[in-house]
Amino acid sequence: MTPTAPVLRSSASLALLSLFSGILLPLSLAPFGFWPLAWLSLIGYFWVTERAQSPKQAFWLGWCYGAGLFGLGISWVYGSMRTVATPIPLSVLMTTVFCLAIALLPGLQAWLYHRFFKQGRGSQWLAAPLLWLVFEWVRSWLFTGMPWLFAGYALTDTPAGQLGAVLSVYGLSAIIAFSSAALAMALPAQLNRSLRWAPGLGVAIIVLSMGLGVVLPAERWTTAVDSADVVAIQSNVAQAQKWQSSQVRPTLEFYSEQARRYDSADLMIWPEAALTVRPERIPAYLEDLERVGNERQQGIITGIVTQQEGRYFNALLGFGTADGEYRKQHLVPFGEYLPFEQQLRGLINFFSIPMSTLTPAPEPQTPMPWMHRGEERYLAPVICYEAAYPGLTMALARESDLMIMVSNDAWFGDSLAPHQHLQITRMRAIENSRAIVRSTQNGITALIDANGEILERSRQFEVAAVTGSINLRQGMTPYQRWGGPYWALLPLVGLMMLGWLRRRDD
Repeated sequence: MTPTAPVLRSSASLALLSLFSGILLPLSLAPFGFWPLAWLSLIGYFWVTERAQSPKQAFWLGWCYGAGLFGLGISWVYGSMRTVATPIPLSVLMTTVFCLAIALLPGLQAWLYHRFFKQGRGSQWLAAPLLWLVFEWVRSWLFTGMPWLFAGYALTDTPAGQLGAVLSVYGLSAIIAFSSAALAMALPAQLNRSLRWAPGLGVAIIVLSMGLGVVLPAERWTTAVDSADVVAIQSNVAQAQKWQSSQVRPTLEFYSEQARRYDSADLMIWPEAALTVRPERIPAYLEDLERVGNERQQGIITGIVTQQEGRYFNALLGFGTADGEYRKQHLVPFGEYLPFEQQLRGLINFFSIPMSTLTPAPEPQTPMPWMHRGEERYLAPVICYEAAYPGLTMALARESDLMIMVSNDAWFGDSLAPHQHLQITRMRAIENSRAIVRSTQNGITALIDANGEILERSRQFEVAAVTGSINLRQGMTPYQRWGGPYWALLPLVGLMMLGWLRRRDD
């Protein structure tokens, strides 16, 4: 046995532990919901990266963590590719490459910690969790953003989740990160006598956040000003059939039938791109929708693709007592627009999918007006993937009485994604203390209250109409007033400067 063998065994063990720790975080989220695993996941990450002997090894261990996190957490990318008949080998290859590529971010996070912060005062219990928070924020915008699998979503069904109205999902991630970093310091090979208080601090953070969530529910920050009877429609059209020309008439007839059946609702919501024909091709149909809505004093909002000057938009249109057009602001790469279009389009079926030539809204969008019982109310519209962006959603919601979210989760099939997406949507309700009407093509359609609780929901893969009464609310949450986690950058820069000065003096 060579002298390096024990070191290699130790490195392999750390890599396996890091990989396993990464897998635990998706298990803490929907649909699994084992939320205590979020702490075990981050404790494992902080402990393993702290034991790295060099920035290079720290990067490797962080990358292993990311491989576990994204390999399980966004495995649904494979199903999305198969939905458009991408061959199985290519689907596996592209999903693997994507997951391993985004796993580089936790690797970079670990490298930065080891390179600039590890030797500094407060590194374990301050710099490490701050870096975690900053990298979740970076993930929300880098290369158009992948704001998925944030640790804070694990708290959605706990009392501490209500603090999202104060701290946003980033702040909830901070609760888990800071308490995990402190608890990790009680583990073997990391216990520091001068920091024996740290594990107690970690427990205190958890207990305090749970207690505060009990006494500060999200709805505390806003006031119910009215109520409305709503219905959210779920069509259950298979994605492979949705855009076929033979499906156009059955689709129009289906939604006409839903409009006739639910004539007493104050507001009816149809899913993303529910109508697969552009408005100028069905003027009589839409005129009839407008007339029926006005006769009933009912707002009807549908997803549809609109165009202007040769550009196409994934949009929502209001009819009856609802008005206006909302254009999707944040498109999904490869799903709704194609990076490097000239090089890739037509290369494989995946790069020629319907709706992959869309344009994002050229200007910031505003809430949609809706007349309800003689009062002008405002609806905060969000389309599909936009629900994952806290800042975008917050900008619309704070000027609105009710949030509406439409989606086409048929892309994801029977995978983790629809459940994760619903959990993300519930957090947006908490952050903004607004009820949400959520309509999807094949599930999960739901009515969600201002505390993020599901009032009514559909099952997946069936035709459904989710009905109920919800509150309209006004007021602003602390998160809507204060904004996101940019404050985390300042102490990180300060710690980095202190570390640089210390190394220079040495």
